[in-house]
Amino acid sequence: MNKPTTPNSPKKHLDGESLMAIFLLILTAFLLLTVSVLTFRACANEQDKPQGNDGITTPQTPIVPPGQSQQKNIFSSGTVVPLAGEDANTKTLSDEIDAYYAILIDVKTGKIVAQKNSELVFSPASMTKVMTLIVACENLTTDDLDRMLPYTHDIHEYVTTGDYFDMDIALPVITESGISCIGDYYTIKDLLYGIGVTSAADCAYMIAKEIAGSEEAFVDMMNAKARELGLTDTQFDNIVGFDSAENVTTARDMAQIMAYAMQCNLIVDILKPRTTSYSVRAHYWDDDGIEQTYGVHFSPSYQSRLKNYPSFSLTGANIEACKTGYTDQSFIVTSAISKSTGARYILVLGDREDGSGDNRATKYKKTMMDMETLFNTFVP
Repeated sequence: MNKPTTPNSPKKHLDGESLMAIFLLILTAFLLLTVSVLTFRACANEQDKPQGNDGITTPQTPIVPPGQSQQKNIFSSGTVVPLAGEDANTKTLSDEIDAYYAILIDVKTGKIVAQKNSELVFSPASMTKVMTLIVACENLTTDDLDRMLPYTHDIHEYVTTGDYFDMDIALPVITESGISCIGDYYTIKDLLYGIGVTSAADCAYMIAKEIAGSEEAFVDMMNAKARELGLTDTQFDNIVGFDSAENVTTARDMAQIMAYAMQCNLIVDILKPRTTSYSVRAHYWDDDGIEQTYGVHFSPSYQSRLKNYPSFSLTGANIEACKTGYTDQSFIVTSAISKSTGARYILVLGDREDGSGDNRATKYKKTMMDMETLFNTFVP
């Protein structure tokens, strides 16, 4: 008689427990491995983020294969505007205006409508910054506009000493109480407006350093652009327009620079005439790492001229854009649109130190009066 088999023998019971244990071990190992991989990836991504000068995370620039730009330059489609020679219809100016240098051109035809000493070399003062804006916008992308740059101690020292001393400074670099804003950040877009609206040396230098690494390298780019535009009587040795024998142009060349610049919509907006301040934001981070901002107001250079001649009125043109300059002389380069034909005209006016003893307010008034006279006389 066979011995009956007992259910759930010890051998079978041990095999079931082993299988369950093995299964739980494999599941645990899989979960641990998954968590480890995810944690590693998160840490790696965090370490890859570039840090600002003060440890503030800044947007990462995408990796772009050579020759395959994923971003569009702010200004990349400008064309050279050649000027025609003078003809029988060109008006040679004399005592009609106070300015010593002048030229009025029709941009579409390249015709010189009126001129006075338009090929004599002079120092363009802050009209230089029109070329500064051209080179900047041709070397920045639309994505760059919201990037922020810090106002550092070395930049502060550079623009408040030497050749830059006592020039227009837009940012509140030092208040009367001695509190500085070194360490604050400004967007590239706001710095570009600082260059054009209030002629700020600090804004210009921050942009030049970001693009070229130094003012000297940026000046080389400006001179290369002048040669590309065919300007034989123009050269630069600084980015803001302080007087120098090596920073020169002519009214004719300056008109071509402005005509080229007016093909960039952003530059047109930066240089449009304003009678009120243009406000931007300064950014900083408090002790808790929380971003804070405060307003900075750029006072338009154009406004300072207009207030000295409040009766200024144009009958045949609307001013589209302008850039003023002042050292020991008084300068302005202006783009205007004809009210009747829609044609674009560029006017450059410049004075020279002639011993007249005129103060700045008087020079500004005369410049505005000359601009009024020429536009009202020659623009339909």
